[in-house]
Order: sequence, then C-alpha cells, then structure tokens
Amino acid sequence: MRERHAVSVVDNQVASERAHRAGQDAWWVYLDEVLGHLRLPYLKIPLSEAGVSDGGVLIVATTAEADPGLEQWVRDGGVLILVGDPGPLSALAGVSADGSVLEDHVVLAESAVWSSRPPVPLHAVGGSRLTGSDVEVLAHWDSSGSAAITLRRLGAGIVLTYGVDLWQSIVRIQQGYVVTADGEPAADGTAPIDDGVLKCEDGMTLSFERDRAMPPGEPELVEPFVHTYPPPSAVPMFDQPQADWWCSLFAQSLWWGAEQAGAVVPWLGYWPAGVDAVAHMSHDSDGNEEEEGQAALDAFAEADVEVTWCHVFPGGYSAELHTAITAAGHENALHYNAMGDADLAVWGWPQMRAQYAWAQAVTGTEVIISNKNHYTRWEGWTEFYIWCERLGIQIDESRGPSKQGDVGFVFGAAHVSYPMGPVAEGNRLFDVLNLPLHTQDLAWAGHSAVRDVILDGAQAVHGVAHFLFHGPHLHKRPATRSACIELAAEARRRGMPWWTAGRINAWERSRRGVTLAVEPVADGLAVQAFAIELVEGAAVLLAVPEGGSDPIVKEGEGSARIVVRHGRSFVELSADLVAGDNRWVITP
Repeated sequence: MRERHAVSVVDNQVASERAHRAGQDAWWVYLDEVLGHLRLPYLKIPLSEAGVSDGGVLIVATTAEADPGLEQWVRDGGVLILVGDPGPLSALAGVSADGSVLEDHVVLAESAVWSSRPPVPLHAVGGSRLTGSDVEVLAHWDSSGSAAITLRRLGAGIVLTYGVDLWQSIVRIQQGYVVTADGEPAADGTAPIDDGVLKCEDGMTLSFERDRAMPPGEPELVEPFVHTYPPPSAVPMFDQPQADWWCSLFAQSLWWGAEQAGAVVPWLGYWPAGVDAVAHMSHDSDGNEEEEGQAALDAFAEADVEVTWCHVFPGGYSAELHTAITAAGHENALHYNAMGDADLAVWGWPQMRAQYAWAQAVTGTEVIISNKNHYTRWEGWTEFYIWCERLGIQIDESRGPSKQGDVGFVFGAAHVSYPMGPVAEGNRLFDVLNLPLHTQDLAWAGHSAVRDVILDGAQAVHGVAHFLFHGPHLHKRPATRSACIELAAEARRRGMPWWTAGRINAWERSRRGVTLAVEPVADGLAVQAFAIELVEGAAVLLAVPEGGSDPIVKEGEGSARIVVRHGRSFVELSADLVAGDNRWVITP
C-alpha cells in the first residue's frame, strides 16, 4: 500500500524530459527547491493514483492530463492546487486560460487563504489569464484585471488554480537573465548600471519603475538626481523580497488547503526555535591597506559582530592582521576579482581557481567555503556556480546592488536557495547556496534610510538581512562606522542574531538533511524527524487548526509553544535533533 502523505505532488518527469528535448526550460522542477527549503514532506505520485489516494493536498505543478477519478477525489474532500494553464483540468478548475501573460504584476485580494499578503503587487514572469464562473478570485493581473489566482469549491473539496507561472517567476526574480551587456539604467539617474562593467544587476528582472519605493518618511526624489557619494538624499529602493513573497503565498495556500482537508502538515523552521529572522554582515578587503583592515577589525569588535571577511586579490594584509582577523572569530572568504586590475583579475575559471589558492595562502585557511564577487561582477547566467562547485565554494553572496538606486531586494530574496541551471544542465539545482546581498556601506554607498526597510523586509518573510561594509569607509567615514555599530544593535534589539555566511551555510545544509512526518495518535500527534546529522535547537512547526489549547510535549525531549510565521499560528516544537530517528508525542 502506498505511503500516506498529507501533501502529494504529481510526478512531472515525463513533462520535464519532453521540455528538455525541445530545448525549453522545465521551470516546474523548481517546486522541489521550494518544498525542499520548507522541509515539508511530500510524496511524488503519477496523476493516475490521485483519484484513489487518501485525502489531503495534491499539487499539479504544470499542465497535466485529466484523470477520471480526480473530480470525485476533490468532491470527497481533496484539495487540488494547479499551477499554470489548467489545460485538460479546466473543467475541474472552473477556469480556462484566456491568453498567455509574458510579464505583469499581480494584485492579491483579501481572502482566508492568505494569512500574510505583500503590501505591493508582485512581479510575475509568465502565466495565463484565467476566465470562468463560480470561482473566487484570489488575485488578478494588474494590466488586464483578469483573474490570476482562483479558488473553486466542489463538493467537500477545493481546486485552487495559479494562473501565475510561480516557478519561472521565482527563478527569474532571484537569478535574472543571462548577462552579456550593460543593463538599462534607471531613468531617474539613481542607478547608472550602464557603467561598462558586467555585473549581476545587468540581468535583473525587477523593474526600476514598478518595483521600487521611497523609504518611509523620506521626501520624494528630486530630479535630475546625480549619483554621487554619499547620496544627497534617499532614493527609491527595492523594498520587497518579491520572490520570497511568491514562495510564502504558495506555502500559505498549502497550509490553508491542508487545514480544509483536515490534515496536519509539518515543516522545519528556517532558523533555530524562537528566531524569526537573522542578520548577516560581510566585509570586503578592497585595497588591502593595513590601517583600513585594522579599522574594520576595531569597528566589528565594537559592534560585537563576527563577519564574513572577503579577501580580494592582489596583495593582502600583514600576517599579523590576518591572524588577528581569524582570532576574532571572523570567517575568511574569497572576494573573487574580475575587474581587470591585475594579471589574474579577469573573468574565468583558471583565474578564480588561482585566486582561491592565493586566499588560502594569505589567510592560512585551507577550506574556504564562502565567496562574494568584487563589484558584484557577473557574466553569463549560471556558469559561475559550476566554478564554485569545483572549488568547494558552498555559499555565494554576490547577487546584490552596486548602485544607490538598486539597493534592497534587487533580486527579490532574503532567503538562501539553491539556484537552478539552464536546459543544458537539465535544469538541475547547483550545490551552491545563494545568499542575497542587500546594501553596501550605510551612510556612504547606501542612504541610512534603507536600513530598517531591509530589516523589516527580511523579518516579514523570515529570511536573512545582509549588510556589506568596506574597510576604507569604516576607516575614513565616521558616519559609516557609526551606522555599522547602530545597525548591529538594532538587529539584536529585533531579536535577529548575527551569523556568518559559513554558519548560515552549515545550518541550511544540516536542516536540509531533516525529513519530517506526523500522524494522529490516541492522545495527540506523533511527530517524527529523521536527521542526517545533529541539528541543535531546531523548530519543527505544525500547521494545526486554530483555537486549540496550549501544546504539551507528552513524549520525547523538547518543548512546545504557539508562534506566528507567515502571518499564521503554528505549534513550534523546539528540540535538538540527533542524527537518526527522533520522536515526540504532543497534544496541540
């Protein structure tokens, strides 16, 4: 008998192979990454088994053939989530595609499905306009007013249809497009990205016109704006982690659907129990001047933050300063230089490999797992991740802003994720975590007003807020040094601990090795977790119906309480997960 799961996913292997043979991206494979980051257990099944499966939630991540038993399954209480053109399932969904959408914004309506809605229309890449009757419209396309997400009640069950191409939207916002030339600058002069240097922003998906806003409380921008340092005023910024919002909305619909089906769905908290978001500070050693490195070391000591110290070729500090950096608990990382200012400072695998060896030598660190590209340099789409895999770079933090007007969530993310490869790589996920960068050198390269917007945005989706500082500015700019120390205190005040990239990497990879399960028992819920390695202070979260009594752990080591994540109440089971099997019984 097939294993019982509250969430099942239709296996799309055949559809993926068909797309790849045609040279097309199978965007829906990214569902594995979205669910993988949640650590939400699910079972892949052929569509033909859906009609005879247990109740719960069934996800159809791309157009599938109709199955005669599926309608009765829904009528009996199943919850079906469709993504993209419903195609042969249109009759069941109560909507059909009325033309495709290349790119638009989506406006979310008030609905019980959404426990936390973004404050702005969300950017979407790809999808269909939906038309039908007898459905609740959960969101509409901004340009046409057509339905973008709908809900149909059928008997005891539900069909929820995303006309939005969720997977392409998430990947495109996070990873952008192939970088081969300068990008189009912001018309208001705040982001002159057409600077003759190829970098991440040149391939960005989000719009300068539609996806930015002024920091709250700041006067409107006075044009023409001259891009100088420090900025003469606050400028529009990418204020929302839009890709993360799409992931959150999808998760919210899953939890809501499971509740309607009477199922309990477990997932693993992004951070340790009691932590709703974290902060990360990095430092780039540009110039490698001794006094500037010492100034940075002193500033971070006063801020009481361990940073990821990205070392740039050529040169290096003195052996004594390198020893002091390591002794202070900072992480030694690579700052790959492809700016053409030295013999090895060009874009290419041999050059990156040589710079990695240089960083090992000057820092005395044999295993370097973190990197940030100097000046956010980038070429192509994902070839750089292949170089990282070869070197053993496990987490990269290059994707962020280089100009004042693209500060914030320029790649729509505050969460770490495994990037998706192109068709030539079979749309595989690279074994390199992407850690987004949000701003550089507060009070110099980024206006101080962006600080709280970034912290707010990361907390709203329970991600990580990443702030970069450079030694020269910590040494020469008192306002930037003060901003660094004040930032450290503000994050701590919010309950956001400061983690290095190495710690974030180790945590995420450890939690990715956890598999969860839950089933009802006579006196509550039996919760199981299998962990590949020890995960201390983990948060196992249970989406249970609202209004229950306070949770009690009846069996197993741990404690439980009610927390709010993504605007929804969950039972949080706090425990150290030992390698192997872990089991508890709780009364939620």
